[in-house]
Amino acid sequence: RMHGDLGARALELQYERAGGDAIVDTMVEGVIASDQRGRIITANPAARRLLGYAADAAMPDLRTLFRAKAARDAVSLVLAGHEVHDCEVDLDGRVVSLNARPLPRNGAVLVLHDLTDVRRLEAVRRDFVANVSHELKTPLTSIAGYADTLMDSNIDGETRQRFLTTIVNNARRMQRLVDDLLDLSRIESGRWTPRVEMVAVAVLVGEAWDAFRDSARARSVELEILVAPDAAQVAVDPVAFRQVVSNLFENAQRYVPEGGRIVCRSERVGDGVEVSIEDNGCGIAGEHLSRIFERFYRVDPARSRDEGGTGLGLAIVRHLVEAHGGYVDAESELQRGTVIRCWFPDARSETALPEGVSRT
Repeated sequence: RMHGDLGARALELQYERAGGDAIVDTMVEGVIASDQRGRIITANPAARRLLGYAADAAMPDLRTLFRAKAARDAVSLVLAGHEVHDCEVDLDGRVVSLNARPLPRNGAVLVLHDLTDVRRLEAVRRDFVANVSHELKTPLTSIAGYADTLMDSNIDGETRQRFLTTIVNNARRMQRLVDDLLDLSRIESGRWTPRVEMVAVAVLVGEAWDAFRDSARARSVELEILVAPDAAQVAVDPVAFRQVVSNLFENAQRYVPEGGRIVCRSERVGDGVEVSIEDNGCGIAGEHLSRIFERFYRVDPARSRDEGGTGLGLAIVRHLVEAHGGYVDAESELQRGTVIRCWFPDARSETALPEGVSRT
């Protein structure tokens, strides 16, 4: 009976240990345990991934495991019997929070929490707040300055009219910026979903171009619409599609030279339709191309602000297209022009994106 009880107890302990090992192995945090000499007894998969060790690779002594001085100091403290809380260290470009505690029978256990994405998002938030503040401060300063000057009754009528025009233009610029921010927030938060229907590409493109027709005529800029027979219709939300094309037209108009040309193409690519806007403007340098869809990123900040750009147009384009399950990319060459392509999947299409394309 005693033998049977011991066997049952041993089996129970084995199950408990297996369950504990399974929990540790599935943890997002990296867990490392060592003996009193610093030799690593166990390291879960998350710790090995974080430190760059394969599942079957031997790991060095705990004292020599880390190159960062802050991490080595934390190891020395815990092996000396002291606890370490929230020690933030840089491990080969990744920000990691290290917590350590000595074990009751000597040895230590370390828990590593990867904070890289959290810190990156914090930096994005800080940059976003700084950019919004800057974009709002510029027109506000202009409005306040001209308004203060207008309070002087000795200003002649022509100057007064010029100042009032400047105030109105800056107020409208602020209104566009706020509207774009609200649109972007609504899309990113998931409060907006496209109401997809089959629409004629040429019709919606023409409607979007109407807003730019007069300014284009004044600068002798021409639009050419090329629609392939098998891509005459696209499954999109009509309002969102107009906004996408309008934003791309506005961007192209800003950089195309006088007498320039803008081409809108629609063609079938995979299980969807690709709509592209091409211009023969000044083009974009390669180092800027991968960032043009970021919020407030401008290739030519001074020119964009002078012409009323908010720096959010291409970011809105990307989010609207991706909300349809599509993708957007850009191709450009200095002094040759730029092409921005938007791919929209067919209605009810459950197939993957075209080969080599990622939604991210």
